Amino acid sequence: MLAKKLISFFLLPFPVGLLLVMAGAVVLWFTSRQRAGKILASAGAGILLIFSWAPTSQWLLAPLHRIGRLADPAADAAGARFVVVLGGGYETTPAVPPTSRLSGATLERLVEGIRVYRRLPGAKLILSGGGGGEGIPSEAQMMVEAAEVLGAPPADTIQEGRSDDTQDEAVLVHDLVGNARVVLVTSAVHMRRSIKLFEKQGMTVVPAPAGYWPDRMEPLPDSERIAECDAASHEYVGMLWARLRGTM
Repeated sequence: MLAKKLISFFLLPFPVGLLLVMAGAVVLWFTSRQRAGKILASAGAGILLIFSWAPTSQWLLAPLHRIGRLADPAADAAGARFVVVLGGGYETTPAVPPTSRLSGATLERLVEGIRVYRRLPGAKLILSGGGGGEGIPSEAQMMVEAAEVLGAPPADTIQEGRSDDTQDEAVLVHDLVGNARVVLVTSAVHMRRSIKLFEKQGMTVVPAPAGYWPDRMEPLPDSERIAECDAASHEYVGMLWARLRGTM
């Protein structure tokens, strides 16, 4: 699992660009191969510049943002008895409110999941996310605490706290619900891959994307655009990996 995460990390635009710049600087300062150093540094700077440009991020995000929001859960998700919210990062700091322990992405997903849950009488919230370890709460547990603060009673929440990635979440949620119809809540950029993984397990998926990246076309490079490109690239790498493994 660690090897997979490291490999995928070093296939993203920001790490690749930064590593090339650093490699070029090392070659320039500590060797006589000035031409090679300049090429490496220039290539890295070029990658950082291109992927910090709004048209590049929008081009990468557009195919991942084509799934629209679930506007009317009562009509469009009728018959679904489970609302599955996928985790997207958290902290375990005990001195802050439960909602502040969740990453921005996780909180966006949870709020959308609770909105959908409230429109589906009798539905249950499945909050999914592992992590933790001995004496450390899982992401699912943190989400349950935050959900209660946001008005979702613990009696209507189910924890899935053993998964390491989206593929694990699909398998473990299927163990809980079988081939049921579920509303799947995750970030818009992550939804396309998630649907495929959950459908591969036999579930019928009603997508409820949350946390769309804004469609902005500023003329100047921006660090947020690099973050958007990294998020999109992570999804494309994840989809390629899933196809190679036959899991989607």
